[in-house]
Amino acid sequence: MPAKHVTDFTKELADLMEDKIASIQEYLDQGKAASRMELAKFVWSTAKRIWKIINPQDDEKRKMAWEEAKGMLKELVDFELFNVSQFYEPCVKHALEPKIAEVCTNYQYFILTGHVRTKHTPPKLLGETDELLCVDKPPMFTCNYGGYGRLPPRTKVQTSTQLLNCDKTTIQIHEYLALKFEYETAIGTKEFWKQEDENWVQPCGCGKCESCACMQAGCCNRLDKETSGVMVAAKTRRGFPEIRKQFSSEHSLEEGGTEKFYFALVRGQVKIPTTRVEKGSDWIHGPDGPPSNRRGRIEIAIQFDNTRWKAYPCKADEGNEKDWQKTNQPRGDQDESCEQGESGGRRLYALTFYDPIAWFSSGKEKYTLLRLQIITGRTHQIRFHCAEIGHPLVADDLYGAPQSERDWAKRMFLHSYQTKFLEPFSDKWYQVVSPLPQDLGNLLSELHLDRVKEGCPLFLSRRTHLQLKKIFKQYDSGLKLLQVHQAPKNAQAILEMKTAGLNGSGSHESNGASSSKPNEPDEWGGRADWQSQSESWKWEDSRNGNGGAPKSNSWWRTDTNSANTVGVSNTDEDEDDECWGTWRPIPKATPVPEPEPKRPRMEVAAAEPANVAPIPRTPEFPVPEPAPAVWQRRESTRQPGIFYYLNVVTMETLVEPPPPWEKKQSRRDPSIFYYWNPLTGQTSVEKPEI
Repeated sequence: MPAKHVTDFTKELADLMEDKIASIQEYLDQGKAASRMELAKFVWSTAKRIWKIINPQDDEKRKMAWEEAKGMLKELVDFELFNVSQFYEPCVKHALEPKIAEVCTNYQYFILTGHVRTKHTPPKLLGETDELLCVDKPPMFTCNYGGYGRLPPRTKVQTSTQLLNCDKTTIQIHEYLALKFEYETAIGTKEFWKQEDENWVQPCGCGKCESCACMQAGCCNRLDKETSGVMVAAKTRRGFPEIRKQFSSEHSLEEGGTEKFYFALVRGQVKIPTTRVEKGSDWIHGPDGPPSNRRGRIEIAIQFDNTRWKAYPCKADEGNEKDWQKTNQPRGDQDESCEQGESGGRRLYALTFYDPIAWFSSGKEKYTLLRLQIITGRTHQIRFHCAEIGHPLVADDLYGAPQSERDWAKRMFLHSYQTKFLEPFSDKWYQVVSPLPQDLGNLLSELHLDRVKEGCPLFLSRRTHLQLKKIFKQYDSGLKLLQVHQAPKNAQAILEMKTAGLNGSGSHESNGASSSKPNEPDEWGGRADWQSQSESWKWEDSRNGNGGAPKSNSWWRTDTNSANTVGVSNTDEDEDDECWGTWRPIPKATPVPEPEPKRPRMEVAAAEPANVAPIPRTPEFPVPEPAPAVWQRRESTRQPGIFYYLNVVTMETLVEPPPPWEKKQSRRDPSIFYYWNPLTGQTSVEKPEI
């Protein structure tokens, strides 16, 4: 919890910690090593100086500040043995210079911001409405909401901060949302936890009713453990079933279902096929759309094996499918979960569209960045479909990628970039975007960019990556990621049918390809957004008795925006409210504050860095690219001690440091300001050197 306001000693504490961090950092930079006694005296003297500055006597505020300091420094000091009057070596715990620097940096960050760094990166809030909450899921957060007779697993901690600091390698996203927020289904989930006991049996496990909404904090969709990106939660009980209908595989095949777009880096050079390949009625791969604006279409049915937790091509006939269902029971220790209708080897219709947008290489290996749209929402759908056409996702060793890729790609490269949906009851259309996270941007930057698709629009990223400037641009923090989306052209017909109760939710699985009537092509080789008429709601059995599917092309819907506005709005893509930092589940010294508004970034003229020494990189902790050295801090000749910044290229001057440095106000003390570099996590009370 943030400390109460401390106005009389905050700056002195911050200055002290800055000096101490600089001292220990000098040892680290020069590769020196201090003796045990020297380190013990350094830590003890630091704690002693902190005690004297705070002076926790009769003032309750100062007593609280000292308790907070002890909590932040407990990894270095045993305060039961600590004596401020006399040095006693056993009171200092055994720690090397990197650990001391990390703890001191964390404490300085707490002094300046009131935030405590956590082991796990907290999900960022992308936006919310009266009915919906959209968050940016980091990797290593799982989406297991129970079902199949099991309760949703959780750690049973009391606060979201305790959850983010737990020792588990994975965290349940619904548990975090329930602990963090106070919307209706989150409160209901906390009440549900109070009723649990070892012999209690859940009343429902469908995952689609109001009762289930209060067992999973309103979470409406799932992402794999290592997949990052858009998650949507219903804030109200009555809204949950409506949103779940949009996310269900069947409903997504109708007008009014969600549109879900992903980024994936796959192995090999992907080209859009020119001919249609059919290995059977359940395995179809071919082109989609006119030759001038074509994309790939994968229509391969899935059978999901819960015992192996892997998807397979559908080969079972009706008879042996039933036999498989008897033995194919879900594992009880699985971190992830799937929809209720996906267990037991059931045949699942699945449809994915893809478009290659950039090609990379590393030595002899070739890679392709794909933008995909999934129509159905099957477990492992993108991973399975890409592997079936011979291009498994990078680091996805379950579906054919070599295990060695885990050495440089720490997680599977899959990111849920954009989702479009209809808000229940208000009949407003929204779209939400999760910019490409920093770790995936760094991974792409390490590869050699061979070429980019002609006419490829710019997408949003969490950080600026100079090597990827033809594909991604950093979001503008002054705009929002959740925005009202342009309504479909047939929106009135959709709403009228919804009112009339004609939007059925039956199963719409099919075995073959649907016939289609092309609409106007968009920049992704599909069809213009929401072009199909209201007749597309009507289902026709066009699959030779193998299940119904829409004859019209209602799912060929892509972005409403022009080629320059594919991201998040009808005006521009630069929309966001917060940056991520790093994505590691247990970073060593990475700030992970809760979201807060940031000042809009200023445009800086690009320049190639000259004579910049290369920064060593490691796969575990990649270092961001150095910014072009065009700004310099100068001291005023008229007012000594006053500093400003000069752009040596344009001769522009600034009073405050240029991006990425940002001036922030301390939450604990409004009179204190500090500077923060979101790329490196550095903080400084004084104007920093650039």
